[in-house]
Amino acid sequence: MSRYLSVLVITLVVAVSTSPAHQGERVCTPEQWEAVVVGKVAEQSQGKFYIVDVVGKAAADYGRGVIGLSESVFSQGQYVGSYLYLNTKSASYLADVVNKHCQKLPPVTVEQPCSDSSWLTYRTSWLVGGTQWSDTYQHNNGSSKTTFTIMRDNFAMISENVEHVIGGVPQLVTLQYGNMTKGITDPSIFNIPSYCNI
Repeated sequence: MSRYLSVLVITLVVAVSTSPAHQGERVCTPEQWEAVVVGKVAEQSQGKFYIVDVVGKAAADYGRGVIGLSESVFSQGQYVGSYLYLNTKSASYLADVVNKHCQKLPPVTVEQPCSDSSWLTYRTSWLVGGTQWSDTYQHNNGSSKTTFTIMRDNFAMISENVEHVIGGVPQLVTLQYGNMTKGITDPSIFNIPSYCNI
């Protein structure tokens, strides 16, 4: 199951690219934010098609260079496990919370998404509810393609779709963000589990 979590990491982590985003008044995702995340991970492996559901919480503090994703994973309605992904400036951690297993990985550079970010390519806009605009951006990183839908007025993320290949297995990750709030009310999502001190 840790493979499912590693797929979701891409949705929170940003690498540098060279395509300019939609031009207009500059707006950014808040420097610190929390959100509820729900979604699905789909993959085809050895002739079988698998889909798992993900429910959790994500948070970012771009000033400190930290992001966290705490999630529960379900397959066909059955609980599979709970996982934590944490990226700090010194290392990344991928933790199986139930079995207390942890992988320490190299840190990943995290950038605050803004409407003029060079690593985003503007694609299209949609009128939501007749009064608000959402914009769609794309980020390509090698064999991975991420499409973000973001509210134009506050640059709050609505959804992300990630298409990529991991270990020769094509995967599609779809995440929906809800209740995105500015600031961090529960900093414990950034705590490194004691069993991760490896």
